[in-house]
Amino acid sequence: MLTSAVIVGGSLSGLIHGLYLKRQGVNVTILEQDVNEERSSHNAGIQISDNVNKFLRQNDITGARLAFQSQAMHWSLRTRPKVYSSSTATRYWTNWGYVYRILRANFDGYVSKACPDPPAARPSDGQVQYLTGKRVTGMQYADGLVSLDYVDATGKEGSLSSELVIGADGNHSTVRKLVQAPQAEPENYAGYFAWRGSVPVRDVSKETADFFLNGICFDLLGNKSYILCYVIPTDHGSFESGELLLNWLLYQDLKEGSPEEEAIFTDIHGRRAQRTIPQGLANPIVWETRRSALVQRMIPPFAELLTKSPTPFVTKIFEALGSQASFCEGHVILVGDALASYRPNIGRATDQAAAHCLTLAEVLQGKKSVEAWDRETCREAKRVTLLSRFMSEFTRGTWFSFFKAAVFFLWFNWRNKPLKG
Repeated sequence: MLTSAVIVGGSLSGLIHGLYLKRQGVNVTILEQDVNEERSSHNAGIQISDNVNKFLRQNDITGARLAFQSQAMHWSLRTRPKVYSSSTATRYWTNWGYVYRILRANFDGYVSKACPDPPAARPSDGQVQYLTGKRVTGMQYADGLVSLDYVDATGKEGSLSSELVIGADGNHSTVRKLVQAPQAEPENYAGYFAWRGSVPVRDVSKETADFFLNGICFDLLGNKSYILCYVIPTDHGSFESGELLLNWLLYQDLKEGSPEEEAIFTDIHGRRAQRTIPQGLANPIVWETRRSALVQRMIPPFAELLTKSPTPFVTKIFEALGSQASFCEGHVILVGDALASYRPNIGRATDQAAAHCLTLAEVLQGKKSVEAWDRETCREAKRVTLLSRFMSEFTRGTWFSFFKAAVFFLWFNWRNKPLKG
């Protein structure tokens, strides 16, 4: 029976796995490289899908409301509003920072405005600790135990040993490098980038607020770009009508090495960013030039959101796909973005982490071998990679790229359909 685990990476994926193991009576240590206890999401929105909902029902005992719900989906075409609308299954939208705080409250009793009175641990829970400022530098495996070496923010070195190490340390996973994990598709730039911002409902007109409050909204802008918006709570979990945030994302194609790329990814201090410029550091002149051209091609509610967002977050879109998830006889595993990072158009990053956790539970319960879990996890990662490309090309690609992505996705599903009998 598993008694100890170390998780590298303390964001949502690491916390999901850490909380599950804690509830099973496992003693868990999370090593997080960031030195800050209070993590800011910059009001990034995320979708709470089926796997996340299932995980939270089983493990969250805060009793907090977690997400804003919607059932409608609205599509606009450039300046033509709502050319198509549909009712869908209930979708749940929330704030990355809020979910982080709720998971921390459950995991190690972290006190925050989102959860000022964290629930007490259950008698059957394992002992846990969340250690910040710890950067993993080495790994050794022998006789069923994994030893991790790390260095803290002061340069002091340390080590930990456990029966299980989970690499939940994202796109640039140190654990993945240490185990020399094979890649089916090494990380590559997907050819486009995203502007992102959040505007409080109280800061927009009533017409704009009403437009966005009843569902997720898209506007296909042409020129390989589109924008979407959905409603989320604040970092601290406020669902007050005036404090709700209109979270928008604008995707545009961008050629790597072009003058446009250099301009967009040079911040206000003249520093060149390779991937991301945080909110408040993007060059306002560049943003205003892009924004003023875009608002002529979109419906007024989206135009108002962009006007009310003076310094949005900007990031390039990358994708990567691993071909092996378990190592060291199953004592080291990769989960979440450390295994596969998808194009964000389908909103599956957090759902992937929860899915990995829920299926890993079957291994820990003896219902499935780690080898079977590895095969199934990598196959599902490939399927979702193809799905994310399919949806990406539908909203911002050419007819040819969309058709190509659709063929690859459907062919993979056909080849991997369950056998009858």
